[in-house]
Amino acid sequence: MKFPIAPPRAALVCALDWGLGHVARTTPLVHALLATGTRVVLASNGRSADWWRREFPDLELRELPDYGITYAKGWRLVPGLLASLPRVYKAVRAEHALVEGWVKSGRYDLVLSDNRYGCHASGAKSVLLSHQLRLAAPGPLTRLEPLGERFLSRMARHFDELWIPDNETLDDLSGKLGHPSRPGAFPRLRYVGPLSRFRDLPTPAWVDMWDTVALVSGPEPTRTAFEERLRQLLSDRKGRHLLVRGRPDLPLPTGEPAPSGLVETPHLPTAELATALRGAREIICRGGYSTVMDLCALDLLDQRCLFVPTPGQTEQEYLAGHLAASHGCRTVAEDLLGT
Repeated sequence: MKFPIAPPRAALVCALDWGLGHVARTTPLVHALLATGTRVVLASNGRSADWWRREFPDLELRELPDYGITYAKGWRLVPGLLASLPRVYKAVRAEHALVEGWVKSGRYDLVLSDNRYGCHASGAKSVLLSHQLRLAAPGPLTRLEPLGERFLSRMARHFDELWIPDNETLDDLSGKLGHPSRPGAFPRLRYVGPLSRFRDLPTPAWVDMWDTVALVSGPEPTRTAFEERLRQLLSDRKGRHLLVRGRPDLPLPTGEPAPSGLVETPHLPTAELATALRGAREIICRGGYSTVMDLCALDLLDQRCLFVPTPGQTEQEYLAGHLAASHGCRTVAEDLLGT
């Protein structure tokens, strides 16, 4: 892909560590920068940092503070998120101090931040990458969505531009999430199109067939709970199933996958994962926005996809319903999966 603006001489690229989606969708922009000769330094933490180390082993990777977010189960999710806000604000202040120092000493022309609101600097062009400019609210609480939009616009006010990984039309992948009702309240909006590491991969001559490919993603403890539920579901099914656990911090297994039953792998390199997905009769996943863009890039966003939103995470619940209506995808609540 072509980088959306004139390429800088040096760029600091930062990504949030809430699941692997943020580093995955930022990766095409990193490749585009490298293709222009830009010096790139990466910054993240946790499993996202582990993923980037495998994807870009030759690039410098710096550590950013952990936001300390955990997704509690059921009704505890929203109170848990609210209780974690002081930790988030503290981490945002800490990462801003780090980035300001790095820009002063490293002479970066661009700071590109995927959903890290403290990663901007006065000495460089600062760009925020996000698909969520409106907070999806459940049922009767939708009337409060303008307050969420106003909160996000205030959080984004320190950036020079805001890049949305979608097209400008409202009925596209992100729906209302990426299309604020008051765009003038945000920094300059630039729709850069869906971003996926699968976008420019060649179509393989042959794919290995799977009855099910299940993708585990998201922060703890919901990530592990979803993995355990999928393992139980697929172990009881006949056929050939692949469980990709979303653990780039663990080594890949050796040897050939079994001809039948459940095959597990902690993660898969980009090309191998694309091949597995292309050979799947059914794809089960959370349906976070980065996964949605990946499936769209592979032309798999259809009835093969079964989205299982993280319980209580209204963004994923909205996206699942939006894509069921627009693309024929299927969705089910986690507690009803397999029933």
